[in-house]
Amino acid sequence: MRTWLTGILTGLLYGVLFALATRYLITHHWTSALIAGAATGIPFGIVMTVVQRRTKALFASLPGDLTRQQRGRAVRASRRGPVPADPAVRAAALEFARRQLERYQTRWMRVLLVVLPILFVLTAVSNLLGDDRSWWRAVPQLAAAVAFTVMAFEPRRLRRRIALLTFPGGYRPRRVSPGGCDPEKEELA
Repeated sequence: MRTWLTGILTGLLYGVLFALATRYLITHHWTSALIAGAATGIPFGIVMTVVQRRTKALFASLPGDLTRQQRGRAVRASRRGPVPADPAVRAAALEFARRQLERYQTRWMRVLLVVLPILFVLTAVSNLLGDDRSWWRAVPQLAAAVAFTVMAFEPRRLRRRIALLTFPGGYRPRRVSPGGCDPEKEELA
């Protein structure tokens, strides 16, 4: 499916769901609900188109001459599951995991992963302490805060996955003892 078509469909779906949620949870007027749905659905569709294009560019530039099936296995292996036995698929999975880690290590991503959970929690608290005191309005904001907090730990998981894909047999570089010497390499006197 074309990227722009997927963006339009996701924006439309998001706008419709947002309009329905606005109509039944916040206001009783369809006009304001439809305006809110359009005002959020259009930017959401644009953002999803940009995100999907970047993701497709990451997939397309994976190393090696891989089939579509192998490319899918490489993307899956970059996130979870057993290490692929095929060296080309493993190399592609390793490269994809490295690229994902690079995306998480940008300055703006780090700022977003700190600021957004705080804003969502503050909004949820203000909903709980407001005049309505409706706890159900705070649930989506708390869920978003939890999702962004989980995303903040994604770089650590990716580093572990990169180590596993780099050393598939379970071999990991040995740590140096606190004294500064490797006990296995010390010569016997």
